[in-house]
Amino acid sequence: MSPNVFLAIPITNPELIKNLRKAHFNCVMKDNRLKDFITPLETAHVTLNVFRVESERLEEAKVILQEVFKANIEQLKPEGPVSFQGLGMFGKTVLFAKPNTGIEFLQRAHDIFKAALAENNFDLTGHGSYNPHVTLFQVRGAAGNSLKEIPRQCFEDMEEMEFGSQEVEEIQFLSMAKEKDSSGYFYCEDSYKLGV
Repeated sequence: MSPNVFLAIPITNPELIKNLRKAHFNCVMKDNRLKDFITPLETAHVTLNVFRVESERLEEAKVILQEVFKANIEQLKPEGPVSFQGLGMFGKTVLFAKPNTGIEFLQRAHDIFKAALAENNFDLTGHGSYNPHVTLFQVRGAAGNSLKEIPRQCFEDMEEMEFGSQEVEEIQFLSMAKEKDSSGYFYCEDSYKLGV
């Protein structure tokens, strides 16, 4: 069964979003076909964990996550903002902005929640090692679009670009399956305030 929920840190800093939008624009200017594969910045986030929760276990999952959050509150306090510099790829079809500070915090939060979810028999989706990122483009089949991969020349002049930083104020428990909210962001099942 495929995953239907995830834990994430929302990207809300207007300056950071503006710079991510510049990367969108610059790539599309070099290859117009990329416009069909933009990941909307209304949904910008850094994923911590991806997993599946059946509807009858949703309330249980919320209780478990709240308890894990409270029990690990000190470890879940970031040392500072997460900043982003440079671009990376998954294979040839996903282009993302890379964090260059705050990585230890993201890894720690990922590990804490992963252990608790596994212990409670939730079906975790993993790709081996955890690789935090903000997705900018994802090439999937689109009607009338021949693009199969993201051409490197579209972003090679931005590979070291500084995007800015994000204060981590909360971790959100988000749904992939439920309808997005009025701003275009994922439906939020619950959130855990870090009180930074």
